[in-house]
Amino acid sequence: MTLRLCVIGNSHIAALKLGWDRLIADNVPGWEAVEPVFFGAPSDGMRHVALQGTALVPTRPKIASHFRQLSGGYDRIELSRFDAFVLVGLNVSSKRILRLYKSHAWVGLAGTAGKTLVHPAFAAAFLTERYGTTQLVEHARTIAEATDRPVLALAEPHWADWARQAPEGTSDYGWDAAITAGDGPALGQMFETAVGAALAPQARFIAQPPQTVADGITTRGAYNKEASRLISGEGGGTDASHMNADFGLACWDALQPALAAARDRKGVSA
Repeated sequence: MTLRLCVIGNSHIAALKLGWDRLIADNVPGWEAVEPVFFGAPSDGMRHVALQGTALVPTRPKIASHFRQLSGGYDRIELSRFDAFVLVGLNVSSKRILRLYKSHAWVGLAGTAGKTLVHPAFAAAFLTERYGTTQLVEHARTIAEATDRPVLALAEPHWADWARQAPEGTSDYGWDAAITAGDGPALGQMFETAVGAALAPQARFIAQPPQTVADGITTRGAYNKEASRLISGEGGGTDASHMNADFGLACWDALQPALAAARDRKGVSA
C-alpha cells in the first residue's frame, strides 16, 4: 500500500518538490511507499482557498491554475484522497520574532539596551497568539477539523546567512544585530516554541533541520545556492529567502520519522 501524501504550501514548496525529485532520481531507499501530490500558490495566495464540503477549493481562478500546474491537473484538494498532510511555509517565518526583538527583549537575552524588557512567558504567549493567526495554522486547523489524518507543518526557512551583510536595498529584519549580540540561538528556540504551541493540537511542527541552521536564526548559504522560487527549479537567480534541493532533501529527512508513523498507522510496511 502507498501513503498518499498531500503537500500544501506557498513558494517555499519548491525546495520540497526539488528535494523529492532528487530522492526519486537517486532511488533513495525508504520512499517508495510515499506518493506526494503538491498544491500551492505563491506569496499569500492560499488565503483564497476555502473548505467546501470535503475539499479545499480555490476561490479565484488564478489559484486554481496554480493548483493544476503543481498537482498534475487537480484544481481542488479532496481531503479524503490523502492519508497525511504536510503544510509548508504559509507566511510563518522568524521575521516576526525579529521584528519584536527590535523593540523588546526578555530575561536571558543579551541585546536589551534601549528595549522594553518583558517576561519570557509573555513573549512566548504573545508570539504564539501572533503565529496562531497565520495561514499555516488556519489551514492546519481546517484540515484537522475536517479529517482525522495526521498533519505536519514546516515553517518558511530562516533567511540565508549572507543576508546579515546584504547589499543596500535588501530587506534587513535584524539578523546581524541578533547574532552579534549572541541572541540568535535563543531567538531561534523561541520561534520553534511559539510556532509549535500555535499549531498544537491541530498539527505537529517539524523544526528546520539543525544542519541547515546558522547562528540559530539564519540558514547556511550552501542550502540557498542556486535556489529558485519556481517549482520546476528553473528561472535562475538566488534570493535570501528561498532554498534549494539540498534543503528540500534535509526537510524530507526531518519529516521521515513522522511519515513512517503515518505509514504504520495506515498499515503500510516501512
